[in-house]
Amino acid sequence: MRRRTWIRGALATALAPAGIATAAGAAVASPGSRAVDLHGIDISNYQSGIDYALAAEQGQRFAIVKAGGCQLADGPYVSSSYAGHVDGSRAAGLRVGHYFLSGDFLTPTAAADFFVENLHDYRVGDVLALDVEVLDDSTRLWEDGEVSAWFNRVREHVGAYVPWFYISTGALRTRSWSHTVAAGAHLWAASWGPNDGTLHGPPELGGRYPDWSAHQYTSVGSVGGAERVDLNVARPSAFDVTEPTDPPDPGENP
Repeated sequence: MRRRTWIRGALATALAPAGIATAAGAAVASPGSRAVDLHGIDISNYQSGIDYALAAEQGQRFAIVKAGGCQLADGPYVSSSYAGHVDGSRAAGLRVGHYFLSGDFLTPTAAADFFVENLHDYRVGDVLALDVEVLDDSTRLWEDGEVSAWFNRVREHVGAYVPWFYISTGALRTRSWSHTVAAGAHLWAASWGPNDGTLHGPPELGGRYPDWSAHQYTSVGSVGGAERVDLNVARPSAFDVTEPTDPPDPGENP
């Protein structure tokens, strides 16, 4: 999702993955997806003029909305477009998700606390996602123990929920994620290929995760009257509420 993003009214450079649609603006089933897969978008301040009802008419079935992050040195923030995107998406009948960007400036547990405290109109069944990238003022990718600590802390607050773990497949393949898997997080894999608006096939996980649940496959979508919208496909099971499979290891979860 590499974007120039408006945060608290100020323009900041941010990096993050994206989605697809046809040049004419109509989202369609892409080669490589299955008939049962759901098409959806992830949106942030960058998509300020999106028509949610039109996006639904074009075949989008879910919207994962940026809630905020902790990758900026001046502290954690709530995205200024967050509440409006959630309200608009829900009114159009889209499934709703909320995502938070990891960073150097909060511990995983403090980041989870901030995220949950600032959720807008959270409802049971909504996706709660962690976007793991190295962006802006941050310097390193969160490790497995940190990622799982975030998910387990969110679960302490809200109970059983729908957790998504967003990461590029390149970054995914650099390490192991056993604790994140045990935390029950559905993998939301970013893999764009040539990034030409076409789904070229499933993401390559390199054996680092049991399977993917959602796939962000391009950043050049045109959806709901907005350009450069991140588009995704998700398996229906991606919206299943999950429970951790093993208790967290306090020695590895910060």
